[in-house]
Amino acid sequence: MNAIVAQSGGDPAELDVGTARERVLALAGAVLSDERVAIQDCPGRVLAAPVEARLDLPGFDQSAMDGYAARAAELAPGRRLAVTGRTAAGEPRGRLTPGGAHRILTGAPVPEGADAVIAQERVRREGAAIIVAVALPAGTNLRRRGEDVRAGEPLIAPGTLLDWRHVAMLAGQGIDVVEVRRRPRVALLSGGHELRGAGQPLAAGQIHDSNRPMLAALLATWGVEPRCLPLFADRAEAVRTALREAAAGADLVVTTAGISVGEEDHVRHALDDLGGSLAVLKVAMKPGKPLAAGRLGEALFLGLPGNPQAALVGALAFLRPLLARLTGTTTPAPLRARSAFALARKPGRTEFIAVRLVQRGAELWAERAGPEGSGRLAPLLTSGGMAMLAAPITELRAGEMLDVLAFQPGLIAP
Repeated sequence: MNAIVAQSGGDPAELDVGTARERVLALAGAVLSDERVAIQDCPGRVLAAPVEARLDLPGFDQSAMDGYAARAAELAPGRRLAVTGRTAAGEPRGRLTPGGAHRILTGAPVPEGADAVIAQERVRREGAAIIVAVALPAGTNLRRRGEDVRAGEPLIAPGTLLDWRHVAMLAGQGIDVVEVRRRPRVALLSGGHELRGAGQPLAAGQIHDSNRPMLAALLATWGVEPRCLPLFADRAEAVRTALREAAAGADLVVTTAGISVGEEDHVRHALDDLGGSLAVLKVAMKPGKPLAAGRLGEALFLGLPGNPQAALVGALAFLRPLLARLTGTTTPAPLRARSAFALARKPGRTEFIAVRLVQRGAELWAERAGPEGSGRLAPLLTSGGMAMLAAPITELRAGEMLDVLAFQPGLIAP
């Protein structure tokens, strides 16, 4: 049986956020295995193998608009050119008659002998001929073969989180299946005498559990397969059973609450009883000072605080980087935004503040989303991320730059 690892001393030293994160990440072993999926199923997945271009794009010289293909040297104002051919998109390449013009539609292959396309608005049609209105240089209105992508060039690197842009390129290359990392399987647990699920009646002193649904929804936006397990009671045997069932088939077990030192906090001892390993840390951060990380069988374990904003901060600062390590990708870099608020504070801890992200001209601004309080849910309704105030900061002035851990792309208010 593995003993619980804890800081020694009456008042254990708090770890800075960076050191605590490295300790958590060190628990992860090899990245998850690979699997092949159809491109329509790859958004939100992490690419496992490099993708190189199979084809030139465009695959042939083609017209960029409806008009007439000709030799640029023969496109002079007032010049009359006989129209001797026609090519539409999807048809084989034609041949330009010397001294003539060739009717061509957008996307069609440019006929042999032509080096420009004059838009149909720049000519006057007279029977089987056109009258040219303007002179054009060679190359006008042409899409050259390979000008977008050259066959053999690298397109998408391993570790890329795939989205609709990558689907467009893969489809354009004729690729229908890609190799991706398996989705992490994350089991979510919450427990406590006071908690009830959504839809269940509340007795005196009870509250609805918001952490499991919140984290499950957040994980889904990160391309993870969350599994919400039933609430467990604050009894040692119930906690052991819940942890044992959660670890079966999971890559990562995440709990909220129950990791502190109170007499009703059984998670630490239950995990030790099951043969797991656990480090109980105190992190110099606000909110979310208590944090637990370890292993239970083949599964990783991460214990987050119980207050909703504290659990959310733990997910952003520790869970998301851990999932990135498991899938071989990188954690999204913080956004840079100007603070729309001022703040005086006691130094020593990294502080996380729910902020609303607002675009003002060319700059991104961070406004406080609500009053302070790690148990508050209302500020999250309008927030797009958590602003980070570094531990040494004693005063934040309006207009100063902040790092913001964004919840997900696109949460910027108009």
